[in-house]
Amino acid sequence: MTRPSVAVREPVPQDVPGLTELWRDLREIGGRVDRAIPVVSEEGVRSRLRAVADDPESRALVAVDGDVVTGMVVLTFAAYAPLFEHNAVHVHYLHVREGYRRHGVGKALLAAATAYADEVGAEFVITSVMPQLRETNRFYARLGFGPMVVRRSVPVSVLRRRLSSSGVPCGDEAVARRRTLRRVRAAMARVAD
Repeated sequence: MTRPSVAVREPVPQDVPGLTELWRDLREIGGRVDRAIPVVSEEGVRSRLRAVADDPESRALVAVDGDVVTGMVVLTFAAYAPLFEHNAVHVHYLHVREGYRRHGVGKALLAAATAYADEVGAEFVITSVMPQLRETNRFYARLGFGPMVVRRSVPVSVLRRRLSSSGVPCGDEAVARRRTLRRVRAAMARVAD
């Protein structure tokens, strides 16, 4: 395959099918936890893009080769971390389509993140990478990204159960259970649509 000509720009409505494919790829790469999340629809992608477009401190970008969406990224401008004075551009969901990796697409998206950091006056660019993604971690390391923290997550229901079994009260469990049921029902309704 010849080296693609990479252009980075904000997404347009015609990009939604390509972005939907990239979101599905990310879901599969994410592993067991992300596969539990309902599959994203084209309307879901449109909704997320509208939310990003409406947020003055966020920006969605796509990399394209002709009319093919080859990569995507969502950028947010926020504090480096809570209680820090430094600002940063946070890189979320940077993903490059299979067949276009190692052809400059990821670097082009990060160059756009750097330009955005300059535009908003951020001092750092931060991203999160799952530890099992060795090639992705190497890609960022080659560009100077270093580890700063290990982020861990747990579903609220699991944490509540573990804390309760240790004798730690977690508030009104009946209210929490109803909220969880409502979220599950809403997610199932979205999947059914």
